[in-house]
Amino acid sequence: MLIFRNRKLQQIRTSFSVTLPAEWVKSNGMKKSDSIRIELTDDGNLKIYPVPQPGQGSKGRKDY
Repeated sequence: MLIFRNRKLQQIRTSFSVTLPAEWVKSNGMKKSDSIRIELTDDGNLKIYPVPQPGQGSKGRKDY
């Protein structure tokens, strides 16, 4: 399991955002404008997954 530093929430109008670690993005073969999937677990945590791009298959998906 990779451990990253804490991130701060930023508010943009009525929404909130958080930056993703560049190492995670690169290790999953992602680039600007790629999609991610966010799941809410039963214990209230969030899981973030890269969404495979056309022609990529499930390559690059890693559970963190």
